Amino acid sequence: MRRFFKSCLIFCLLNFTIFIENNLFAQGKQTSVIDTPTAFTIARGTYKVSLLEYDNGGMEFKTFLGLHDIVYLGVSMDVQSAIGRDDPQPNVPGVIARIKFTDGHESFPIAIAAGYDSFYTGYEGREQEKIKNEVNRVIYGPYLVFTGSIYLLDAEQYLSLGIRTPTQPDYKPDDSSYFISLDIPIGEFFRLALEGERIYWDFKDPEDWLFNTGIKFNYFDEIIFTFAVIFEHDEKPNRIIRIEYHGQF
Repeated sequence: MRRFFKSCLIFCLLNFTIFIENNLFAQGKQTSVIDTPTAFTIARGTYKVSLLEYDNGGMEFKTFLGLHDIVYLGVSMDVQSAIGRDDPQPNVPGVIARIKFTDGHESFPIAIAAGYDSFYTGYEGREQEKIKNEVNRVIYGPYLVFTGSIYLLDAEQYLSLGIRTPTQPDYKPDDSSYFISLDIPIGEFFRLALEGERIYWDFKDPEDWLFNTGIKFNYFDEIIFTFAVIFEHDEKPNRIIRIEYHGQF
């Protein structure tokens, strides 16, 4: 009997080793870093589902489908105080979309995309009234983003630059801002994420700019766990958690 169990254990270990060898591959390109988009899309016939947990029990559910290798479309729903003692406050859902104009080529190796997406800029916003409850939510707006590869220490990283404007729940062109991000794959399963966002187009109020850092656990490009912190001058760090699943039909 002991020999039988030993043989079964060896068989299982061999099959698990073969499974790992067949499924380990370089990490894929991501559609977002922490709170900012990249210029990459998902393949046709695939989909992504994500759940974001942010300050004061807020949650955002987002899902989108690859209609083409260069286009995806989806929806996002945000509920403030979804977890906790306060009453949940569901907000009007928003549309999620992206179109990639180019993946780049040898003489210009930069991907370019535009879209409409959600983003979360923390507890404080650039509001004249400074009513915190009105800005502690997910907001939406169009963006334009450029993503290219850089190579440090014989490895590939992804640098993105872009601009976006908040339009939902309120259109505020004066709050248009730049963002920059660096996505650094580490081995087969981890990624380091660095961001700067809410850098206003006129570069005013640098104390309101946000600097984010996070770590991602990427399980075979199917399940991604993100743990990140949003930093703002003279404010408490804002911790967020995101869980993503990438599947196909």
